[in-house]
Amino acid sequence: MERISIQEPLASPKLRQLRDYWLEACGDRRMPSRRDIDPISIPHLLPNITLIDVVRDPLRFRYRLIGTAITELTGRDATGRWLDSKLYGENLDEMLWTFQTCTENREPVAVRQKAQFPDRDWLLVEVLLVPMGTSDEAVDVIMSGLVAVDEDVKQPSQDIGYILDWRLDAAS
Repeated sequence: MERISIQEPLASPKLRQLRDYWLEACGDRRMPSRRDIDPISIPHLLPNITLIDVVRDPLRFRYRLIGTAITELTGRDATGRWLDSKLYGENLDEMLWTFQTCTENREPVAVRQKAQFPDRDWLLVEVLLVPMGTSDEAVDVIMSGLVAVDEDVKQPSQDIGYILDWRLDAAS
């Protein structure tokens, strides 16, 4: 999949709220730790959130928690599973790109793309990944939000993903 950076904010209000919550949780750090995140503060976002463990040597990712809206949208619950070829087949590299970029750059990644899930038609989705770490030097967990978005936003074709500017319209 080709990725194109565009100067456009997240269209999803839920993902903007997740971003703003993450920014607040950062405080004076580059990224918050997992303990800085209080699920009770964001109950309306939880159905659209996943928590992904970052494991090193070699770099791998495992779903720790998957929200109910995501399991409904994707048609499966991958809680506890590794992000690997058994789960994503030939689309693995496309999936891993956002997780690897978030981990390596230690900053959020936002994308809008068309996605196809098992037994589903193509859907226009936005995804926001935000890093968390016990120190600012390494990402331990990624919190991700996934939302199907309306067709009235700028849409990529099926073979293109838009990299959104997650900072645009951020709460001060």
